[in-house]
Amino acid sequence: MVSWIKSMRFKSGNLLNERVEIQKEIFEDIKKSHEEWKAAHCMFEEAVEQDQIDYAIFILEAAERRYQMHLRRAKSYGVVGTTQDCVNDTPYNNLAKRVEGSH
Repeated sequence: MVSWIKSMRFKSGNLLNERVEIQKEIFEDIKKSHEEWKAAHCMFEEAVEQDQIDYAIFILEAAERRYQMHLRRAKSYGVVGTTQDCVNDTPYNNLAKRVEGSH
């Protein structure tokens, strides 16, 4: 009986460690995809010719979908955290600041 209890504690500890590792992986995927989205947005802002604009739009849409996919994955796994730092640094907020400063 005692060995069964010990094995259950070991298994539950392993499951907890596995869940923590999955959550770390999800968080890293979110951070990476957010950085890729920001880079794609910068590419779009710098595009000049029609082909560059079309390509930048394609890359931007793909990056946005990948970012959303990772956020949905985090939600399904019950990952809890804040994206406030990422939200404050989005290209849209930077663009809003530039527009406000140009008035």
